[in-house]
Amino acid sequence: MDVYVLNKNLQIVGVIDDYESCIWTTRYYAAGDFELYLPVTDKAIELLCPDYYLVREMDMQPETCKNVMIIENIMIKAEEEKGNYLTVTGRCLKSILTRRIIWNQTNITGNFEQGVYKILNENVISPSIQERKIENFILEEIKGFTEKIEIQATGTEIATFLEENCMNYGIGWDVCIKKGKFVFELYKGIDRSYKQTQNPQVLFSPEFDNLLTSDYALEREKYKNAALVAGEGEGTDRKTQMIGKQSGLYRYETFIDARDVSSNNGEITGEQYNQMLIARGNEKLSEMGNIESFSGEIETGANYILNEDYFLGDVVQIVNEYGIEASPRIIEIIDSKADTGRTVIPTLSTWEVR
Repeated sequence: MDVYVLNKNLQIVGVIDDYESCIWTTRYYAAGDFELYLPVTDKAIELLCPDYYLVREMDMQPETCKNVMIIENIMIKAEEEKGNYLTVTGRCLKSILTRRIIWNQTNITGNFEQGVYKILNENVISPSIQERKIENFILEEIKGFTEKIEIQATGTEIATFLEENCMNYGIGWDVCIKKGKFVFELYKGIDRSYKQTQNPQVLFSPEFDNLLTSDYALEREKYKNAALVAGEGEGTDRKTQMIGKQSGLYRYETFIDARDVSSNNGEITGEQYNQMLIARGNEKLSEMGNIESFSGEIETGANYILNEDYFLGDVVQIVNEYGIEASPRIIEIIDSKADTGRTVIPTLSTWEVR
């Protein structure tokens, strides 16, 4: 698995093929990262520079490079028996958006996809402060996702905003190189679970010898299903909203302080403000649900082949030996190559158990 080196102008300047180990991690919601471990040579020192880019041969297509990493950290360590070794680490192109914050208070009401593009346009592509512009950063065409959002944000790193909110909707995001430009896109993995019939289903189960291990756990000690959400104002004038329709013994209440949600001195209507409080409440309540997890290790080469039958971001079906079923999303892929061979380990989301 050759690793090509690109300079700051995105031109190929060399290839690294003498590493002892390479760990390449890609993620659906968050930024991926990498680690290269190799002997110190003049060639390695010359090529592996901070802010240079790395891309695997398998991720290179005509005019497009995916899963590109940025060199951030370089460490040289002397080992008495083996000699001097380089450890080079960094994160993928998505980490570019950790370099920008949401500069002004921004209200997003309505379509989520359009709201994300608004944030990127105002803070990366065409910001009012010219120094904040990132050259050659462009947006893929709108795909027409219909998810709705009511949110207010200020000062948050854009990457953090994307990770947290995309997770709420099951939407992935990526930045790749196309024709010498950084191209941002939102995308959705394909549902290959039992919950649908349009796409070929992908099943992992001991019956098929492709679910190697599994663990199930249910925790509800911190469970809440109703809330009083309090926004701006003081005392009896404080604006509040109630969420949750449960009653009696099985109503679990909590208080959510949403004082930071602002109406901008009346610029936002009362109805819009209430919807923003409800959205904040639902966001916080979602963090207090039943923690029902079903973790395990799957075989990537038996029955179904990764990146042929299923991909990063796809939803697959799991059935363990006790008949417990889950529909997790593949949110991470750790691809590791060393002298002992290559291993590919998918990481799955907190699985929805039914």
